[in-house]
Amino acid sequence: MKKYLAACLLAAASTTASADVFPGPLIATFYMEAMSTPKGWELSYKGKEGGNEVFIMRRDLDKHPQTAILKPIDQMRRLMCGDDALKAMVKNGVKVRVDARDKVDGKVKLVKGPVLSSCQG
Repeated sequence: MKKYLAACLLAAASTTASADVFPGPLIATFYMEAMSTPKGWELSYKGKEGGNEVFIMRRDLDKHPQTAILKPIDQMRRLMCGDDALKAMVKNGVKVRVDARDKVDGKVKLVKGPVLSSCQG
C-alpha cells in the first residue's frame, strides 16, 4: 500500500504544475497510512483558502494529552519537506497551512495554523 500511495503521490505531484490540481486528499492519506503519526491525530484536507492549501489536524488531547507538546506545523513540515515530490511542490510555490481541531476537556476548538511556504530552516 505504501508503494502504491507513493507512486500515486509522485504522479499527482508531477502533473500538479500543469493541471493546477493539488492532491490534498492523497497527501493526507499518505500521511495517515505511510508515516508514523502521534496517537490520536488525524490529518485531512480541507481545500484552498486565500492561496493556501489547507489541511486540518484533528487531535484528541483528552485521550492523548502527552501529544499536546507537539505542533501540527512540525508534522506538516515533516510530510511536505521529507518527500522529494512534495518538497518540489513547496519549492515551486505551493503554500500549505495546517489548522488544529483540538478536543480538550470535551470541547473542540479550531485554531488556524501558520503557513509553510519553504522547506528551509
